[in-house]
Amino acid sequence: MARVMESCEFDVRASLDLPGPAERVPDAWLGVWRRTLLRNAAGDEDRATRVYWLQSARVHVDVRVPADRRGFDGVTGIDALSRDGLVELARQQGFAGFTQVDVGTPDICTWHRRIDFSPPSDARDIGAMRFERPDVLLEDGVDAPYHERWEREPASVGASWGALVSRARMLSLYPGTPRCEASIADDGAAGFIARAGDFFMLARARSPEAGVLLARHRGRKLSDVVADPAVSLDEARQLVDFEISLGHVAPPSGAGPTIVLSTHPWRGGCAVPVRFDLSTESAAPTDPKER
Repeated sequence: MARVMESCEFDVRASLDLPGPAERVPDAWLGVWRRTLLRNAAGDEDRATRVYWLQSARVHVDVRVPADRRGFDGVTGIDALSRDGLVELARQQGFAGFTQVDVGTPDICTWHRRIDFSPPSDARDIGAMRFERPDVLLEDGVDAPYHERWEREPASVGASWGALVSRARMLSLYPGTPRCEASIADDGAAGFIARAGDFFMLARARSPEAGVLLARHRGRKLSDVVADPAVSLDEARQLVDFEISLGHVAPPSGAGPTIVLSTHPWRGGCAVPVRFDLSTESAAPTDPKER
């Protein structure tokens, strides 16, 4: 049974991203894309890492979870993790932001990362893209040598939108958050929620304070930063407190939108208190008491 999270009501419709015609990616790109192959410059291949990219008209959300990530059975949150557990989670990757597609032969796609699980770097995220088939997209790196193959999830075709959500509103999705607590600072965009067909994804950035801390480690791997003894255990927990989750809008259980994969493993099976409206392609809040 899905676990329902108490929350403060909020209306995602107020945060919907509504790009103009010139800012929209082509409709052929919309959906949830699963990476089935990564080949690096040395010819090494990765077919096992769980990588999903949701693309709406402009918003993207991307999550990358190693296939060998342990289960974290019995863990209920960041504060329960040891240093080793935090390092394990810091091996993950993901980001969210806005996508720019310059149509050509091939198309040139730039992912402008607004929030990023990894430390900041000077690297650009640009791919030369071509459709092998309508549901198969091939990507070759522009600034770095790599090749990726993406396959669209069939159930991700349909209603599509993205929303840029403030920190205060994003926090209202989490257990223990006081209902409609006015003292929570609305400190600007700190998360995204997006929908594609039967799927949704959400991304919540770490706190602004943790972001400042991470900026001091520009260009390093997050796992190396979290393992560094100069970084306190409390600071390490703040750095890993960045959630990217993939879920089903209407799972077979009928429990409401439910997370199936997350950078926070304990969130798997949680029902998210947002109602996804199939007919209007919008989102409205729902009270957990209604379920």
